[in-house]
Amino acid sequence: MSRHEYLAALEKALIEAGVSDRADILEEYAEHFDMKTADGYGEEEIAARLAPPEEIAGQFKELSPQEEGKPNSVAVRIFTTIGVILSDVVAAPILIVFFAWVVLFGIFSVVCAITGVVFATGIEQFAIGNTLVTVPTMPYICSLFLGITIFALAVMSGIGTEYFRLYVTQLLKKLIRWNKNLLGKKGPVSPPLPVHPWITARKRRILRMVALVSFVVFLVALVVSLVSMIIMARSIEPWHVWGWFA
Repeated sequence: MSRHEYLAALEKALIEAGVSDRADILEEYAEHFDMKTADGYGEEEIAARLAPPEEIAGQFKELSPQEEGKPNSVAVRIFTTIGVILSDVVAAPILIVFFAWVVLFGIFSVVCAITGVVFATGIEQFAIGNTLVTVPTMPYICSLFLGITIFALAVMSGIGTEYFRLYVTQLLKKLIRWNKNLLGKKGPVSPPLPVHPWITARKRRILRMVALVSFVVFLVALVVSLVSMIIMARSIEPWHVWGWFA
């Protein structure tokens, strides 16, 4: 069954079940097809993994007043709510730690970028508030390539941070969707989100190309900077010659 056929069958089943918010439901499942297709799955494979349209429509069907008042349904909802709360208590600190790591990686990328610019421009001293920072002394050619090396590292770190942010955000979305499906009065009404975040093909190509170029630049600039330091200092330990740790 193709995407169009599945969504058409789902819409028909929703109409027959008397579901009012059909547009939102169809949009959810259309987005699910988009994300899975971007991950490389075929439309038929995606449709096969989803529940039959009639079953989904039955989950969205409004309960009658008699069904809503059943004692066992109330008990099930109470136990389900308790279980979800306990799960969220465990998941929340983990997500907080992950987002903290995203922030730390972002700060590291920014610091590397600033450091790379400082070395590449040949600045000898600069002030941070009331503190005067002295840049290690070296010939400008060495400083230039060392700055390029560090800046390329900043770019790679920034791309890695963006990927990490996308995955952590996707985990948060999955948790929210899971809570919504379990705590909703109508049961699991939305398709589960995939583990991998949905990145457009264009953005994925750009990130990969920039990462590859920055990696090559990093390796080349690192070798050139080390070789130039050894040649200019006439020592395999140029940092001792130039008194960096004196």
